Amino acid sequence: MHLWQDWIGLLQDILHVMAVNWGLGTGLAVIVLTTGVRASLIPLTWSLAYRAALRQAKLAKLAPALKLIREQHATDRHAQMQKTLELHRQHGLSMADGKGLLGALLQMPVIYGLYKALSSGVGATAFLWIRNLARPDRILAVLAAISTAAAMAAAPHMSEQARLMIILVPAILCFVAALHFSSGVALYWITTNLFSAAQALALRHTLRRAGTA
Repeated sequence: MHLWQDWIGLLQDILHVMAVNWGLGTGLAVIVLTTGVRASLIPLTWSLAYRAALRQAKLAKLAPALKLIREQHATDRHAQMQKTLELHRQHGLSMADGKGLLGALLQMPVIYGLYKALSSGVGATAFLWIRNLARPDRILAVLAAISTAAAMAAAPHMSEQARLMIILVPAILCFVAALHFSSGVALYWITTNLFSAAQALALRHTLRRAGTA
């Protein structure tokens, strides 16, 4: 518990140094700190995203065979599961990506710690048109929703059937949440979403050059 509080305190101290000592101001300091933290995680997030994209591509190729298994064993759930497992093994796939889940868990303390630090450490300062970063701002909430939609839309190998829901639902939830949190947190969401979108676009370009997209 003390280690967690120390981590949040460290991030708040760094934010204060950037805002005051470096003269960036709180708003710009939030953007720079968020970008720095996300950049430090690139070796992990890139490998996880690349691994997930390859897995999704393999699953997409198996979709017709999986559909056939479901049709042939519609009344026998056990046989359906067995055949599905066999098909996954034949193509080097597991039912769950354990390494991917572990990697996601490893980065959560860093990302959530940054969120906690910003949710209480921005103070009542101004930034651009925002008079008080400690209070919500409707325009920033809209921008947070748009950036969320952009980050989701940039994800590689998204099925057309799921595209609308995968883009709209997180964007709407982000908009509602941004109306109840400080503008500092919304600014963090916008920055991290744009970073995610840029990384996803770079990944799509890499996969396209590799012939897997």
